[in-house]
Amino acid sequence: MVTLSLSRLVSFSLFIRVCLVLYGEIHDSHSLLQYTDVDYKVFSDAARHVRSGASPYQRLTYRYTPLLAVLLQPNTILSCFGKLLFTAGDLVIGYLLYKILSSSGHAHNTCITGSALWLLNPISAGVSTRGNAESLLGVVVLFALYAVKQNRPVSAGVALSLAVHLKIYPIIYSLPLYLYLAYCVPGHHSFFNSRTIRFVASFVAVQAVFLSTFYYLYGYDFIYESFLYHLVRTDTRHNFSPYFYLLYLTKYAPIGQLTSLIRFLCFLPQAALSSLFAIKQYANLELCLTLQTVSFVMFNKVSTSQYFLWYLWLLPLLYPCLNLSLVRACSLVGVWFAGQGLWLLTGFLVEFECANYFLLMHFASLFFLLSQSWIVCSLIRSSRTVTPKKMD
Repeated sequence: MVTLSLSRLVSFSLFIRVCLVLYGEIHDSHSLLQYTDVDYKVFSDAARHVRSGASPYQRLTYRYTPLLAVLLQPNTILSCFGKLLFTAGDLVIGYLLYKILSSSGHAHNTCITGSALWLLNPISAGVSTRGNAESLLGVVVLFALYAVKQNRPVSAGVALSLAVHLKIYPIIYSLPLYLYLAYCVPGHHSFFNSRTIRFVASFVAVQAVFLSTFYYLYGYDFIYESFLYHLVRTDTRHNFSPYFYLLYLTKYAPIGQLTSLIRFLCFLPQAALSSLFAIKQYANLELCLTLQTVSFVMFNKVSTSQYFLWYLWLLPLLYPCLNLSLVRACSLVGVWFAGQGLWLLTGFLVEFECANYFLLMHFASLFFLLSQSWIVCSLIRSSRTVTPKKMD
């Protein structure tokens, strides 16, 4: 049997991504239909503002942490720097997947396969090389998971805090990571112990530093654009969410409180499922985080293609632990692509053909929701059961 080394896998993945970055630069200079994601220009403009001593929020639609604009300062000199940085994030994700699987005692070939499921995934390669920053989030999320599995609560707290600073949603991981540290690592098992205290303390300390520093520099704009905006955001187009049609219909409703009520109710399924999976599956941490993420994306008010990466970098961790036949696995992947393809077809008719197919798009969103629900149920049924220790 031929054994593929991690270094060769990473090198090949790097080669593919660098070629895509170069292709994007050439394509964009000759075509009106750009390969580069529109958000990448937003990142670059914000970095330019920071470089000149101004606020990144002077760039309209920049709704991210100022940290991202700081990291992309070289973009003002080398336009593709950010894409290369995000590509490096992709490679680190592949490395962390290998390390997490290896630390769980899996064979080398199994670990390589898990890593390859991410590194050779055309979706992940395409998103990063188009200039989307999600890979940086994936790095800190997976490092937090790895640190918890290695019984390093301070490192886990720091990584999770950074993840929450980059995006709000990783806060859902705090409960299962906490419970795992409390009951599933060697040492004294209790809800409050030295491990959990260090985990929480490091999380709060890092969060306090980021919040106080950027609030001092940029004031309320930082709080609103980085955090509050995402709580009230609605997007009635480019949106796989099952709520999109309801939000579209009520966007201009005469009763102003109606949309606000709907926005609030949208959080309830996310909160309920995230809490349920955290309590029931925390001992099987990889499965727990995956189920939380899939359900969060399924029921989010806004769900776009880049959000799928949030669980695509977790799914390879389940590869060795699922009792799935090849036919069953292919059927799950096929249903996922079918649901997405149906929505994209109706979305194309609405966006480019100006056809009034909003109701059809709504049914496509519901079908995609059902397909993802079936996948979640299949993952639960096919996973190996890990019995958690009894809580004190």
